[in-house]
Amino acid sequence: MAVIETQSNGILTGNHYENMLKESIDRFLEEFQKKKDTDFSGFTSIFFRFLQSRLIPPLETIWFYSSVKFLSNKSDDDLVRRVLEIRDLFQLLSASSAPCNGVKSIAVLAPVLFKLYHLVSELTKKGERVGVREKKAMKEIEGLVNGIVGYISICGCNGGNDDGGDDLSVSCFGDLVKVWTIKGGKKGRDEVLREFLPLVSDEIRVGFGDEEGIKVDYLAGVVIVEAFLLSLCLKCRAAGNGVSKVELEKELKAWVVGSITGFRNCYFFGILLRMLLEPALPVISLLGSEDEALLRKILFDAVILVDYSFLNSDRETGASADYMKNLAITKLIVIHEATQAARSNKNQTKAISYINAFSRSPLPSQLVKWASNQIGIEQNANKLNNTTPETLINWLLKIEQKGVQVFDLRMSKLRAKLVLDMSKMKYEESTFKSNSKVADEDLFFIDTKGGAEEVRDEDDQEMVDSVDAAFVAAARQIKASNEKTRKRKEGERTNAGAKVKFQKYDLDNNISVEKMSASSDSDDGKSGSEVDDPLSEDMEE
Repeated sequence: MAVIETQSNGILTGNHYENMLKESIDRFLEEFQKKKDTDFSGFTSIFFRFLQSRLIPPLETIWFYSSVKFLSNKSDDDLVRRVLEIRDLFQLLSASSAPCNGVKSIAVLAPVLFKLYHLVSELTKKGERVGVREKKAMKEIEGLVNGIVGYISICGCNGGNDDGGDDLSVSCFGDLVKVWTIKGGKKGRDEVLREFLPLVSDEIRVGFGDEEGIKVDYLAGVVIVEAFLLSLCLKCRAAGNGVSKVELEKELKAWVVGSITGFRNCYFFGILLRMLLEPALPVISLLGSEDEALLRKILFDAVILVDYSFLNSDRETGASADYMKNLAITKLIVIHEATQAARSNKNQTKAISYINAFSRSPLPSQLVKWASNQIGIEQNANKLNNTTPETLINWLLKIEQKGVQVFDLRMSKLRAKLVLDMSKMKYEESTFKSNSKVADEDLFFIDTKGGAEEVRDEDDQEMVDSVDAAFVAAARQIKASNEKTRKRKEGERTNAGAKVKFQKYDLDNNISVEKMSASSDSDDGKSGSEVDDPLSEDMEE
């Protein structure tokens, strides 16, 4: 420790500071593995002086000092005491990062979410076998997580990396993570990262390479996602069986939209979008597949149907133009995937709402403007008012053929899937057109389920059923008329221009097919002629 003490008399920066930190971490790990009850007061005193020597302390110093202090505590099996220890860790980290900007104050909380997740996971595995202490511990966790989410929202209003510090990235990130996860034994880098950042997907953890250090703003985005998902998970679990699914969905949706608005962090939003493209959210291990599907549905609605102003302001995002372009493309893909999923589930109402929200949002014009600037042409974005995610994706894929890199290298898998999706949709469209005459009757579709959520009482439901019965009767009569029309010879179409007049009918009780009658008033005074369907004539021609 003597070498470190002599170096700590001055303020170390750059490579000197990084070398000292790495040496200290290696020595600490070595001593901890030799004897787990070693006195680490030497490390804590030295790094406490480092904290005091810098007006704005580096994140690495805060982490190492806090980790050594936390690991020095005697481990306790009592769940409530463990929650209180994590609360003390949160207070220590937030106090140590008080001079830092909002982004760094958020990023520094990663160890707190790491500890909380594994404690919640431990309680979840107990299932119904929980006692008074377990229930009290869960209540304490819920309160602590709510406090963390509120703290993050406050930090989000304090701006980005403008505190005058020189640490826009975290050096020795992998080594520091080893310190926090040391009690789990020796593991590989991927396993350690999966343990330390359990509430994000592997695809997100890939961004934590050791080559150039971890960007603080990206780490902050990950921390916000973890706090957000953990809080959402706890709220879903706490509701239990006492709240209806409809009411729970309504409450969670309001909380999600309010939280996203409060965070005002584009890195968090981008990471959340990318995770929605994964087969399942990481919280599935805490909730199960049914509740995970509910949360996914809520999140799709929240990111697609709501236009967040902070994403459209260069001053508020604090992100590079390239990052915002990738975020816009990711959102486009999310809307496409969500729309396709809604169609697959026969939820046409939801699919239409996604497309309408997309058309009204600034997203199409933003991407068109960016792509047009890249290829040096002017494209009128107003022409895309009625565009769909699919048409815009097709257009961007064609832009790439001109040599413009639209999709980032990290999106290579997504791009390959999009190409397959677009090819499949074109094939299905051509097949549909070629078989349109055979499947005419299938085009007349009565959706009796899409509006089920709008029905409020039995009278309304009876009215819906009556209207559906009338439409079905009309569809059958038109089909029968079409079949008779096709049997006529070409020379018998002299009455093709006959005027068709449908008699008024009542949609009240006992609607029957007989009430759907039609009469024809020809120009030559003939009556009682067979009714021609102009639409079917056009289809035949």
